[in-house]
Amino acid sequence: MVPVFIVSISLLGLCGLLLDSHRRTWRHAQESAELSPREKRYALSQYRRRMQASGTIGVVGVAIALGPLVPRRPGPMSLYLAVLLAACAWIMLMAILDFWATRQHYHRIRSEQLTAQVRLAMELRAAEERRDAET
Repeated sequence: MVPVFIVSISLLGLCGLLLDSHRRTWRHAQESAELSPREKRYALSQYRRRMQASGTIGVVGVAIALGPLVPRRPGPMSLYLAVLLAACAWIMLMAILDFWATRQHYHRIRSEQLTAQVRLAMELRAAEERRDAET
């Protein structure tokens, strides 16, 4: 019984820390004048995904704490385990979606940087050619 409560309290503590961290990050993104509207949209969608996953971690913690109260009959126990499994699957789905969205976001940023570098190199080359033509 004690390990159940230790795991439950640990998950609830983790949930609280993550929720606080996500709120602080989102608040910083909202207040930042340096971010473009696209960056703020990305930050908002990231905030929503991570809040859902972190909140679900808290729900799993509560469900684990309530586990000893579930009747030890096949029907209620199956439903209880199905809810726990669904919550864990939801957390994993949110993690995969967050990974994919973050990867896409940074890939787009990298592409924009490479495009800007190529454009700058072309401008420098054109300026050198003009300078060489003038001399």
